[in-house]
Amino acid sequence: MKTQFEHISVLSQEVVDFAPESTQTILDCTLGGGGHSKRLLEKFPDAKLYGIDRDRLALKAAAKRLKTYEEQTRLSQASFSELPTFFTKHGGPLFDYILADIGLSSEQLVRPERGFSFLQEGPLDMRMDPDRQQITAAYLVNNSSEHELLKILRNYGEGRFARKIVGTILAVRETKPFETTRELAELVGKVIPKRLQKQGFNPATLTFQALRIAVNNELQELSVLLEQVPARLKPNGRLSIITFHSLEDRIVKHQFRKWENPCVCPTDLPYCICGEKPLGRVLTRRPVKTSKNEVADNPRSRSAHLRVFALDKTAS
Repeated sequence: MKTQFEHISVLSQEVVDFAPESTQTILDCTLGGGGHSKRLLEKFPDAKLYGIDRDRLALKAAAKRLKTYEEQTRLSQASFSELPTFFTKHGGPLFDYILADIGLSSEQLVRPERGFSFLQEGPLDMRMDPDRQQITAAYLVNNSSEHELLKILRNYGEGRFARKIVGTILAVRETKPFETTRELAELVGKVIPKRLQKQGFNPATLTFQALRIAVNNELQELSVLLEQVPARLKPNGRLSIITFHSLEDRIVKHQFRKWENPCVCPTDLPYCICGEKPLGRVLTRRPVKTSKNEVADNPRSRSAHLRVFALDKTAS
């Protein structure tokens, strides 16, 4: 079993470049191995950094990586929904720059015992916080009703074969419960016709994505983060969010647009009467994507999308 935490941070230079030039306080909502935070502190060596992560191993690795900056870092194991408690604990800080790298870390994927990967044999787990989360992917697969499984696979996997996959799962689990990642991956691979499988795209990808999102309540957690952020940014502060699939990216894109143009008045009115005021502006009209060189070095980065929002100096 691996003992060292290894995670390759994506779009690191771009994340640093979008930070306000006078950055003094930073919040990293997804520490991972501390890669983004370290790059930011190297550029802003006097800044104070606050950071959270759901994964205890990630938090431990980040603390080690940021050891040089120990006096100016405040790190905690927490999810986005626990941010209010985190803020209260640290006196309600405001931030010049907030970063969230949403999704799975490369470290979680390469550890078979975490159960995230369909390429390796491991327990069907998928919990980002195995210390505190009770529900595993195996529990959902073996105990959810047909309706519940269909909802998970359709809403979070957007897969056209959801009903067929669910029907096969229900039949198989009558004789033997699902225990490993390979059992489920092989089932999905058999259910989806070979002629309809995309080249270079594992047929189990969307099923595993859907279960992972459900196990970790990921989309709801992202919504909580977006609810919390505006009140925690300083005037002229910025928020950078990296997403890895369309469900997350869509939520971030729509929220950024709403912050920029919150008016809900009918379009035929000559002026706004709803009273909703813009919070700031979107700095990335299109998402920033990884370069060919970065994808060559880290193929998992190819689906990363970075969006950045800047709070207006008069907003609070």
